[in-house]
Amino acid sequence: MNTRALTSRTARALAAAAAVALAATACGSGGDRKDAAPAAPGGAANKGPVVVEASNGKVTVPAGVQRIVSVSYATGALLDLGVQPVGTSTIDENNPMELLPAQTEAAKKIEPIGSGIEINIEKVASLRPDLIVVEGATAFDWGVKKLEGIAPTLYFGIDKPVDLLNAQEKIATAVGKETEFKKLKSDYEAKAAKIKSTYADKLNSTKWTIASSYGGGEFLVDTATSWVGRVLHDAGATFSRASADATDHEVTYSVEKLDVLADADIILIPRTAATGEVPQDTKDLAKQPSWQNLKAVKAGKVVPLTYATTDRYGTSINVLDQIETVLKGQ
Repeated sequence: MNTRALTSRTARALAAAAAVALAATACGSGGDRKDAAPAAPGGAANKGPVVVEASNGKVTVPAGVQRIVSVSYATGALLDLGVQPVGTSTIDENNPMELLPAQTEAAKKIEPIGSGIEINIEKVASLRPDLIVVEGATAFDWGVKKLEGIAPTLYFGIDKPVDLLNAQEKIATAVGKETEFKKLKSDYEAKAAKIKSTYADKLNSTKWTIASSYGGGEFLVDTATSWVGRVLHDAGATFSRASADATDHEVTYSVEKLDVLADADIILIPRTAATGEVPQDTKDLAKQPSWQNLKAVKAGKVVPLTYATTDRYGTSINVLDQIETVLKGQ
């Protein structure tokens, strides 16, 4: 058994996205460039300069920023707060950040500036940003130094799932959206508390786990400190043995070890927001005889969950809604 870093959920996506971006770059960057998008309504509201502590140090965000370029998870964090960036890394199934349904139309109006870690620096500069916000796994090079040469840049390096929530709070401070952030957090906490109280008996008697796979004869189990594990914990869930050990947020096993899920009453598996489908490698776990012998599988309690790598309070509230739906059916 071995553990993986946070990047296990993003490495494939970023590699695929980089390949697409490199192919596009090879075709040239100037011929199809659109004019810089206008600043969006409902933009940032910071009235004065603010100093924000980020992974790249203390950054002074100028007053009245309107034109923000966001990279990776930062786009969802900003949209949650009612701020529409003028540029974003491409939003599709090849990128880790997933949008809520109400955010997809707004996202279509945001100029793409590259896919994954392959950021088109010239395109970013052409958008004339007042602020650039990067939120991504520390294992990757996001080109922060180059971005800092264009505009003040906040870089939030992500090592573990909880870092994503902390980053969203700092992003809210940077763009003057502290009130909106506090409401999001309050709504999340109230929803979790209501579920914890309303379904206490079911939560105490039901053991949950989260499983997925990227193939290669391995599968992953998320723990109580993972993306969805944190949400389950806040809602008062009881974890199966494999998920209860929160030393690491996810643990990798060989498929020969599927019996570590034997005591789980409910197995949550990821469903991609962009497609509505369970990834094929995770579907393929069903081909293993030991999977078919699991208690949750026999009981029909393998439940696809959207936002399985929930990265902010907006998607975490949605995850709570999905958990409540499962509890209602218990």
